[in-house]
Amino acid sequence: MRGRGSCLLIGATALLSACGPSPTSSTKASASGASPQAEAPELWSIDAQNDQGKVIKTILICADAAVRQSFLRPMPSPNGEPCELIAPTVQTGGRFAARCKSGGRLLDVQAESSGDQTRDFTVKLLIQSNVKGAEAFQQTLHYRRLEACPTGWSAGDAAAPGDQQTVNAVSGAVRQLPSPVQAPAS
Repeated sequence: MRGRGSCLLIGATALLSACGPSPTSSTKASASGASPQAEAPELWSIDAQNDQGKVIKTILICADAAVRQSFLRPMPSPNGEPCELIAPTVQTGGRFAARCKSGGRLLDVQAESSGDQTRDFTVKLLIQSNVKGAEAFQQTLHYRRLEACPTGWSAGDAAAPGDQQTVNAVSGAVRQLPSPVQAPAS
């Protein structure tokens, strides 16, 4: 991974605000149960890998169709600030590209996905800034569908193994859990 920063420094909140699902109107609707497609969300594992392929962070997220679509359209939120699109996004043949502005900086976002998007796939992410001397950020995210979401979890709820709370990627709501989140079986 080039670049010193990591999207995954502080757990689920960092993943979701810095690199993960960015709320869209369809994502917001699905999390509130207003999705036109009645589909049961499923639990997904997201492994962030370094440039040697070693897993540096795992997040579990309860994902419906709208949340899963956002896996393929990763938009950064530097320092928790949204990155506002300044041009239309491009999404074709496993590739996504966007240009956005956050904190006075222009960011170019490129993502390339490979694998079966219904069960097991990888997204290679590259974010470049127009700030002189700023290094590009690269990360590989491996997504795996696991099973039904845990009882009480809603679409967008996410946590790292060992956490005792979920953070909803759509609403930002935090909910305490009675016991720590278990790591997924390998």
